[in-house]
Parts: sequence; structure tokens; C-alpha cells
Amino acid sequence: MIYYAVRAICWLIIKIFWKVEVVGIENLPKEGSLILASNHVSYIDPIVLAITMKRKICFIAKKEAFNNIFGSVLLKNLNAFPVDRGKIDIRSLKKSLSILQEKKVLGIFPEGTRSKNGELQELKLGIIKIGMKTGAPILPVGINGTHKIYSHGKIFPTLFKYKITVSYGPLQYLDRGKIGNKIYQKESLNALSQKIKELTNSLE
Repeated sequence: MIYYAVRAICWLIIKIFWKVEVVGIENLPKEGSLILASNHVSYIDPIVLAITMKRKICFIAKKEAFNNIFGSVLLKNLNAFPVDRGKIDIRSLKKSLSILQEKKVLGIFPEGTRSKNGELQELKLGIIKIGMKTGAPILPVGINGTHKIYSHGKIFPTLFKYKITVSYGPLQYLDRGKIGNKIYQKESLNALSQKIKELTNSLE
């Protein structure tokens, strides 16, 4: 209940200051486990994804984001949980697997951090490993506009000026029979990266 209340407030705030367009929402399954894989260029990206998708998203967020009281409260109310990027975080991994086993939506920014220049960075292989271990399909997403609104290093966002567009791509299914095949994992990661790039570039 709290998640949907916070999402409604965030939706109202976003709609006041910026125009929002959603493309390809028909690619989103209405039920079942799902991994949401998006580019990450701004602090407000998780909020944008949460308000444009009816299903509840459980986000993986860097543990440093929980150090700020306001950010911590907002993230927790948006079902986010921390990950320690400096090591193999077993607790975070178990939490991710549990979410997918419960047929929920796991939100991941596979670059591992925000892009400073707005370009997609190299993706981390963890998202493919989680997908293969659980059998959950991956939904690639491209976000455009948030980099101009609230990019890395900005103290305050730019209001009223830019449009936010979110584009959901086709589902990517992984072959669980190749779970130990590192070449297949890398090829799957490259395919995901290419699709996110296409979705992001198509919004220019």
C-alpha cells in the first residue's frame, strides 16, 4: 500500500514538471517473474520506471544511496534494497533470487552505476547469471530525457524544459541449459546491451 501511495505522489510531481511518454508498454507481462534492465543516467530513473509501470518493482540500489535519510526513505518505500558493489554481495543475490521466485519484478540497472555522459556503459554480467539461474525473462528498457533534467553532478533538476520518454523493448529469454557456458552468457549480455542502446537511441 505504501509503495502505491509513494508512486502516486511521485507521478503527480513528475507530471507537474515534465511531460512523460511511454512506448512499448504492451511488452510488459502482466504477471510472472521478470527482470527489468534499464540504462541509468539520472537519480530520478527509478522513480520514472516505477510510475510508468503498473506492476510493483523491487529495485537493486547501491548501498551508498541509503546513506542519505531522504533517499533511504524514498528508496525503501519504492521497494529498493541495497547492494555492496565492492564485493560479491551474497545477501543481495539471495534477495534478488527470492523476488524472482515469488514471481515479482526485479529492477536492475546493469551498468552498475549512473552514466556521467548519458551514453550506455558496459553492462555487468550478473544480470544474465540471475536470469539464467531463475529462468526469468529480461525486459530491456531505454530511458531518455532524465540525463538532461538531472544529470550526474547537478544539485537541482531542470524544471519544465525537457520531455521524459521510456521505451520498453521485447522480452529476452535465456537458455537455462547453457548456464555454465561463458560464451553464451557474454553473447546474451551483448545482445541485451545492443537492445538497450537501440531503445535509447530510438528516443532521440
